[in-house]
Amino acid sequence: MKKIKHFLVLFTFLPGCLVVLGQTKRISGTVTSSGDGTALNGVSIWVKGSERGTTTDESGVFAIDAAKGDTLRLTYVGYRQQDVVVGEANALTIRLELSAGNLDEVVVVGYGTQKKQDITGAITSISTQALREVPATSAPQMLQGRAAGVDVVHAGNKPGAGVTVRVRGRRSFNAGNDPLYVVDGIPISGGFNDINPDDIESIDVLKDASATAIYGSRGANGVVLVTTKRGKSGRTNIHYDAYYGSSTIMRYAELMNGEEFAEYKRESRRAVISPVTGRPLYDDEDPNADVNSGIFDAVELQSITEGRSTDWQRLMIKDGSVQNHGLSVSGGTDHTNFNISLGYFNDVGILKGQDFTRYTTRLNVDQKIGKRVKVGMSTLGSYSERNGEDVNPYNAGADFGTLTENPLGIPYDENGNIIFRPTSDGLRTNPLLEIVPGAVINKSKVVRLFSSIYGEAEVFDGLKFRMNFGPDLRQDRKGDFRGSLTNARQGGDPAANNAENFAFQYAWENILTYQKTLSEKHQLDITGLYSVQSLQQEGTTINVLGLPVESLEYYNLGAASTINSVGSDYEKWTILSYMARINYIFDQRFLLTLTGRADGSSKFSTGNKWGYFPSLALGWNLKNEQFLQESNLFSNLKLRLSYGETGNEGIMPYQTQGLVSRTVYDFDGSSAFGYRPSTIRNDGLKWETTKSANIGLDFGLWNNRVTGAIEVYQSRTTDLLLPRVLPITSGYNSILSNVGVKRNRGLEVSVSSLNIVSNDEQGFEWATDLNLYTNQEQILELSQGKVDDIGNLRFIGHPAVVYYDYVKAGIWQLGQEGEAEQYSSIVGGVKVKDVNGNGVIDPDDRQILGSDIPKLSGGLTNRFRYKGFDLSIFAFARLGGMIQSTEYGTFRFLSGRVNQYRVDYWTKDNPTNAFPQPNSNLETPYFGSTLRYFSGSFVKIRNINLGYNFSERIARSIGAQSLRIYLSAQNPLVFSEYVSKYSGLDPENPTNSTPPSRVFLAGLNVRF
Repeated sequence: MKKIKHFLVLFTFLPGCLVVLGQTKRISGTVTSSGDGTALNGVSIWVKGSERGTTTDESGVFAIDAAKGDTLRLTYVGYRQQDVVVGEANALTIRLELSAGNLDEVVVVGYGTQKKQDITGAITSISTQALREVPATSAPQMLQGRAAGVDVVHAGNKPGAGVTVRVRGRRSFNAGNDPLYVVDGIPISGGFNDINPDDIESIDVLKDASATAIYGSRGANGVVLVTTKRGKSGRTNIHYDAYYGSSTIMRYAELMNGEEFAEYKRESRRAVISPVTGRPLYDDEDPNADVNSGIFDAVELQSITEGRSTDWQRLMIKDGSVQNHGLSVSGGTDHTNFNISLGYFNDVGILKGQDFTRYTTRLNVDQKIGKRVKVGMSTLGSYSERNGEDVNPYNAGADFGTLTENPLGIPYDENGNIIFRPTSDGLRTNPLLEIVPGAVINKSKVVRLFSSIYGEAEVFDGLKFRMNFGPDLRQDRKGDFRGSLTNARQGGDPAANNAENFAFQYAWENILTYQKTLSEKHQLDITGLYSVQSLQQEGTTINVLGLPVESLEYYNLGAASTINSVGSDYEKWTILSYMARINYIFDQRFLLTLTGRADGSSKFSTGNKWGYFPSLALGWNLKNEQFLQESNLFSNLKLRLSYGETGNEGIMPYQTQGLVSRTVYDFDGSSAFGYRPSTIRNDGLKWETTKSANIGLDFGLWNNRVTGAIEVYQSRTTDLLLPRVLPITSGYNSILSNVGVKRNRGLEVSVSSLNIVSNDEQGFEWATDLNLYTNQEQILELSQGKVDDIGNLRFIGHPAVVYYDYVKAGIWQLGQEGEAEQYSSIVGGVKVKDVNGNGVIDPDDRQILGSDIPKLSGGLTNRFRYKGFDLSIFAFARLGGMIQSTEYGTFRFLSGRVNQYRVDYWTKDNPTNAFPQPNSNLETPYFGSTLRYFSGSFVKIRNINLGYNFSERIARSIGAQSLRIYLSAQNPLVFSEYVSKYSGLDPENPTNSTPPSRVFLAGLNVRF
């Protein structure tokens, strides 16, 4: 906290200090465009660190007073900001270059780069500025709300939890839907938490078939290209970036207190008539019914008498913390460039025993050897520990969990010791025992060494050969221990298990490129590739019971009295690939991209190993046409059209082979083990294939004051890998086959605007980035053709994930006894709609209620700058989808045994239509599943970041080149009906596990 106070002091007092004036002179000059040499009118020019500024006139001429050694900063809409140091000369000629986001911006496209004006595919580039605005644990988290068509949802709230990323929807059922991640040119599989986000320079997302076809079988679900920071020629720079903050629970679940729980328990017995007395089990006419009914034990009665209530959530939850430190050194000469970084990240969760810690180091080196040879490497070393990944003391289970724990129970005895069972319930133990140090240990350790090594030679002018080699070593070890006094062991012997996995993956790529310009109008760029990628991994597991002492934890498992199981596994796969790509540009107006790739996978059998994936893309730079060159409206206008095929082989190895499994049989009167066929061999398995088309329009308006893109696409995935149902007489239920068809259609809009541009450095500026996208996913065919598979909840014409259930119509009321009985329900019970009108509620009354796919998603970032201050506000939204809440769904609704949400339940005096009457005879109410569906729409203010950039003179006073401090708030606001109306915790991840948290932090960026 002292560090934060120091930051605040600097933040308040330093901006007005240390103004130093030097001897000035009159500087004059001309500013022109580097594109065509025309004079630029209205270029803002000011002396950094001062109030002195001016603008160019219609001839591009300016004049300003500045001292030798001062820095002139020039800014102009649509052009790169440029700094010029004042020397001896009094007259300057300055050429401004087109800015990022315009014609000359270089974009990573896979196996090379292209100017943005030459791109024909659907590619989204995320700027370094956007990546830095929201502190993130991993690279995929940085994508959320930043790229149209890229749907990113947090998979959980525990420290170290990942995200689910979908590029233009889901295509497969069984072969995976995750995009391919390529880091510094090398494809990787998993382990994204091992990469330090601070090391990332840029992220480019390839979305359509033209862009992804170069990755063939790996590109069907999109490709995410991650480029890490590299050194640049010039002086050596030292960067130190750090932040520290506190995390607090976003909101507590609104549960019943002791008094409310007691009344709810009474009501659950009022609903049941005793067959002996003919009176309710809880008879309000009995003045001593709390005791005589026997529904409360001694502890509960004492709590009722004393008005005592235990808030288990607040006993379990604490404040967490998050911190990050990054130190990097970069620089280089004309021949050698380097970047060295060290990173430390620590996230301590709001539940005790849950945390994530990562140590990283990275070395990037590029070396020129003569004029034609270049070699280099990027090496990542990472070690991380994660605690509590598989532990959930916040659970809402029937037999255990903070959310369902009886508020009338007692957590501690009179001496302050934790009570094993807070009430007489023999299955429920005190959830606080789960966070006693050493009682529950769940720890993962990961060591990773990942490198990208390359050599590049220019054979002759225009022809280059490059070889990439990327070895990737990863060692995972997870230990789990449950002590005697935990819910899992219920006072029995301690149990433990250990699992280890070692993986070695490598990619070897040989790339030949040829570039040639003919007659100034014809540009040709040809790329050829031969590559091999292979993964080999092996693992071991052991599970034991009865450790002699708990201090052994999960280490000396051989000392256990019982070894429950020992297992091991091994797998290996290899992909061999050939690829060719031709880019042709005519007169900077017409663009053509042809790509073909062939992949052979060891996962498929002979005759089906190879998949072939072609693509074609066309582009028309309309702005370069004569009829638009004089246009003051359009500064960029390009039409793109693409079509291509990509594949997916993301099934486990050995699926084409007939597998056997262990079985038990009688051998001469004794039990014996043997093996039996468990799956049918299918030599006909082949690649899933996605054929997709894309139409795109890139635009820039008013000298690129507004830029953006509009994309319309459709993809059709065939030969989906699905189990085909077999007659039971075959001895098997199904066989994995290529049988299904799915389709995705969508629209994407991205717009960036410079809303207010200042003519001087201290003026007010406002910029906005907006992206909106929608995707419609449909199943077209399944294993039986155009026939619904109701058992697996798969329906023709609908998305892969739908919510199929009865339709809740309210609660049965008094006076409707006969009708309720007709529909197999009771007064006070859930009333569902008789859809087919046959007078009974049967499975045919179930309907598709909704899907997890939102109708519209997007992100909005607003950036403001005034003097030294900068402010960014980032919002993320998903609108129109439905969620199935495990917060509500796993509760044993109103059975009268465990605690509940503070819901509006039915009684004779409260004839609501919201929730049913408590009933001790029902563990869950009739049609209780209908109570867990809610609108999934939400808008989250994901991050607010307020910073101050100190002047160059102040930075120099501490020996730095630049200095910035900032305050940041993560998840400060959530707008959602699920939260505001139904007291849900998190519409993005509606789970009964670790609740969401807010983080408030202070940070520092300094460059020496």
